[in-house]
Amino acid sequence: MSERRSPVRLLPTTGLKEDLQTLHDAAVMHPHGPEDRLLRVALNQLGRIQQGAPSTHPLEYMPSYPDLSDCETTYVGADPNAKPSHRIVWRERAPQRPGEPVTREIIALGERANGQAYYMAGQRLGRPVGFTLAELAAQREPIASPSRPRQRSISSFGTPSADEPDLQFE
Repeated sequence: MSERRSPVRLLPTTGLKEDLQTLHDAAVMHPHGPEDRLLRVALNQLGRIQQGAPSTHPLEYMPSYPDLSDCETTYVGADPNAKPSHRIVWRERAPQRPGEPVTREIIALGERANGQAYYMAGQRLGRPVGFTLAELAAQREPIASPSRPRQRSISSFGTPSADEPDLQFE
């Protein structure tokens, strides 16, 4: 497998940071145990992903899971002689401007068993089971209407508006 040589920006999500912290805490409790090895393998694999390594495989839509068809997965495990126990789920985003690096957003590091990593990634991305990305996009309501007038200007932040209670602290 050849590895990508163009620059890559790694974007770890809050969820990934929580996953790594949980794994780190388990590794501290069991030094030299499988948790410690899994943490080291996962960190090494994250470094490879940042260097442009390809995923184990791209994900496809499956009705029994959240749609992660815009994501990739990389397998990791503590025992090199056993089936990998965990998955890293991530997605690649093209640069917004020429010359900027590709961004790889790391969404989850979770257990392989029962698709836990995929359900966790779907939850973090706000994707329920059984809906395609196209169906979800068609259902989304806009957060704000561009035609809605602004309520207050920046210069009015020092004074409360007539319909806003005057807050007082004791």
